Amino acid sequence: MKTNVGMIKEIIENQLFTNVFQPIYHLSSQKIVGYESLLRCEFVKSPDMLFNCANSIGCLYHLDIASITNSIKDFAMHSQAINSRNLFLSLNVYPSTIAAPTFPKILEQLVQSASLVNQQVILEINESERIKNLDEMLQNVHLLKQKGFMIAVDDLGKGEYSLQALIEIDPQVIKLDRYFAKDLSKSKKKQRALLSTIRFFNENTRVILEGIETKEDLWCAKSLGILYAQGYFLAKPEPLHEALNVKFRG
Repeated sequence: MKTNVGMIKEIIENQLFTNVFQPIYHLSSQKIVGYESLLRCEFVKSPDMLFNCANSIGCLYHLDIASITNSIKDFAMHSQAINSRNLFLSLNVYPSTIAAPTFPKILEQLVQSASLVNQQVILEINESERIKNLDEMLQNVHLLKQKGFMIAVDDLGKGEYSLQALIEIDPQVIKLDRYFAKDLSKSKKKQRALLSTIRFFNENTRVILEGIETKEDLWCAKSLGILYAQGYFLAKPEPLHEALNVKFRG
């Protein structure tokens, strides 16, 4: 590992990272319905730093695809257990990656080669990147939906999306930023914000609250009508073979 540029390129080319998986729960049934895949790398302090460095040297797309590929391969290794429980895989992806002309075809090939089905895959559009090519991204979003993939907006309430972009994307899944979960049981403003968000989207949109860290905030979320949640109180991100065996802690 010589220079920062060389280090980042070596991490991507040699896949010197792993992916961990955090369960997403349906709160009423207390069952895991899917997993969010998260990248981890021992050579960089945080995943965000790694992606930012990759972006600065023009390698963001390559790192994004490498992480997605590894996640799908891990998921496929446990396909028997996963398919018997109808679990989905949620993948983080940058807007610029989705907008790439070849992305829908590459993703579909990865899913088919892993013997998964498109309907099992949720694409969480990362809000930390400003959308520079909205038209191109929307074109691919619509194509991916037609192919059966589900589209999610990640970290709603924190990132770059305008209301116009949100309406145009028309996501099937909304992931609310962990800010809203922290001390939710003590904050009437956050409770009102969650209620307004739930009402804004139609009944076919899944709303997932991220960052649940206490029992009190979990039960408050349930009382407000939040159906899906994830967070350290429920389960931490783990290698998939461990994440498949966690139990509900609510």
